[in-house]
Amino acid sequence: MAGLSASIPTRMENIRNYIGLDTFTLKLLACLLMLTDHVGDVFFPEYYILRKIGRLAFPIFAFLVVEGFYHTHDVKKYMLRLFIFSLVSEVPFDLAFYHTPFYPEHNNVFFTLLFGLVILYFVQYIGNVYLSMGMALLLMSLAEYIHTDYRARGVLMILCFYFFRQRIWPLLLSIGGINVFLFSPVGGIQSCATLALLPIWLYNGKKGLSVKYIFYLFYPVHLLVIYYIWLMTQAG
Repeated sequence: MAGLSASIPTRMENIRNYIGLDTFTLKLLACLLMLTDHVGDVFFPEYYILRKIGRLAFPIFAFLVVEGFYHTHDVKKYMLRLFIFSLVSEVPFDLAFYHTPFYPEHNNVFFTLLFGLVILYFVQYIGNVYLSMGMALLLMSLAEYIHTDYRARGVLMILCFYFFRQRIWPLLLSIGGINVFLFSPVGGIQSCATLALLPIWLYNGKKGLSVKYIFYLFYPVHLLVIYYIWLMTQAG
């Protein structure tokens, strides 16, 4: 077993040399998966396969937040961007899924990503264990209270990608455990999200094309498009 465990990173490295995915490609894949999920949720809820495919999106975004945290030149500006887009995206999010401009009982995924990033900042830069743990408990509780997308479990996934970065088995067990056991029903469609580790393992550490704000804008824009298409179907 020791030999098998040691050979897995080497095999993954060999595969990356042939079909490695850069940051741009991972972001594009995550956006396409998210689009599939949202189209399935709004227009084709009877086709569970669309939701199952779409479940792979969030773990990729969570992973990319951690990678962005390591590579950003200014983590405070990174947090500010996530905060701004969490506000910008809230009305489109509510319109797309609840057909009203204000639905406080469910808030968009940018808040979840922001909370995770703030905790990473405390862990890495503040350095105080108790303050970091307190901030983690506070923001995970806030994620539950305001019902951000994926709530505290989404924040926990971000922390797992941070603490188990480049450690295959702990990452597999933690991400798999969260998605299989911490969502209801146990072993439901969210368990499919564990498969997101496959493209994540193919990440080659390269940046790829630099179109940062296009991916930020994709979230609120695609939600508005979904809403207006829904409006047209209702008018018809």
